[in-house]
Amino acid sequence: MAVAKTSPHPRAGAQRGDDADVATEYFALKEISQSLGPVGCWRIRSSLQAAGINLSEATAGRLLRQFDVRGFTQAVGSKGRLLTEKGKRRLTEHEQTRARRSAQHELWQAVHVERIEDILDVLGARRLIEAEAARLAALNASDEEVVELERAVAAHIAEVRAGRRAADLNRAIHKLVAQASKSHVLQAVANFILEDNHLLQVQTRIQRQAGAEGLAPEEHLVIVQAIKHRQPERAAEAMRAHVDRIVRVMRAYGDAAGQPAASRELGAGV
Repeated sequence: MAVAKTSPHPRAGAQRGDDADVATEYFALKEISQSLGPVGCWRIRSSLQAAGINLSEATAGRLLRQFDVRGFTQAVGSKGRLLTEKGKRRLTEHEQTRARRSAQHELWQAVHVERIEDILDVLGARRLIEAEAARLAALNASDEEVVELERAVAAHIAEVRAGRRAADLNRAIHKLVAQASKSHVLQAVANFILEDNHLLQVQTRIQRQAGAEGLAPEEHLVIVQAIKHRQPERAAEAMRAHVDRIVRVMRAYGDAAGQPAASRELGAGV
């Protein structure tokens, strides 16, 4: 559908990732759905302008005719359009998509750390999610996945003992555990958190300064051995202990020089 011009200002209610056509369709359908009577071109144009989308009245008319053709609306003489059942379903799809996008953005904001307090909050979520992932991995991991985990842990141990940085290998192990859980939900949430490079870099720097970075490989070995021997509760407990150790390191850093974790800002010099 043609859009004459989009305002340079943020669209009211628009979300990051909206394209012009999708936003236009959503706001137009929403306006029709909220009306007690038929809606015409002038009202659609006005409502879209309020949302930051500028259309000519002629373009608004073409938009409504496209809605008719697609079965989203039904013309009521010369008075305007009403939303059909198909149009209502289409609007519901838009609203569900926008709700998912909003939830994803809120999750991104939650894991994008700025303070030690933020890291502790994320680690609390990781403790729950990854302990359950480890428990399920002990029940569901294939033999091939166990071998892949063992190889990843061995590579991580070798890199750390050689004095090299191995943050990516550390992250890969946690992602492999989530994958082996066979829970798509746990895997998606764990991966979302683990993919935040800023969080990984800050956490790694703090552990390195505390001299605690080298503890992770041995802890991973305990987790993977529990998964290999099909010991779900032991695997979960080993993962909790692993995350708890990281929590202690972060709290100690936050309490340095008598400053509480909640007030310790994370800067580039961490």
